[in-house]
Amino acid sequence: MNKLIIKNLKHTYSDGQAHVNVLKGVNATFESGKMYAIVGESGSGKTTLLSLIAALDNIQDGDIKYNGKSVKTIGEQKFRLKYSNIVFQSFNLIKYMTAQENVEVALDFANKSRLEAGKVLASVGISKTESKRLVQKLSGGQQQRVAIARAIASDTPIIVADEPTGNLDEDTEEKILSIFHDLATKQGKIVILVTHSKKVAGHAHAIVYKMRSGVLTK
Repeated sequence: MNKLIIKNLKHTYSDGQAHVNVLKGVNATFESGKMYAIVGESGSGKTTLLSLIAALDNIQDGDIKYNGKSVKTIGEQKFRLKYSNIVFQSFNLIKYMTAQENVEVALDFANKSRLEAGKVLASVGISKTESKRLVQKLSGGQQQRVAIARAIASDTPIIVADEPTGNLDEDTEEKILSIFHDLATKQGKIVILVTHSKKVAGHAHAIVYKMRSGVLTK
């Protein structure tokens, strides 16, 4: 079983006048094959934690380890390519590209064949016709599916998502959460969702963590 362990993680931001302690000694363990939720209000530190797990920001104090190897030892760039990928609430797709081209870019970074793009898109419910459309011509739910496809294209063992259903209607939300659930249970990935919604958190079949003022509790 693969494990992601967060140990005494601390993080501070400066707003120009004062230092803000965003994370105050966070500890947590995540295992493969499970979908987790981190619940917290805006400003509680959950997005910062997610950015560190996705290696989008540098670790200041404490550590994050995957199967005993520190992100600091592996290197942030390699960790992003090989171990962790992120899905954003705002999708962060390349708008002038088609759905397929967005996934092909991810495959290029992972040194994988572009021929996999169609298969990956199909796995999240994007048809061949939809894959040829510019992403800005797709619905919000379709764009989120493309964003998930892009994240899983490189086949990293860790998938993190920041408010992935925040811009979606209720029916689409259920479908997107089902995709994340399958990524954990059927593909054996570590899936971590950050949300302010207790309803979304209720879909996690593993531990639900609560983030408040930079402190993480079960």
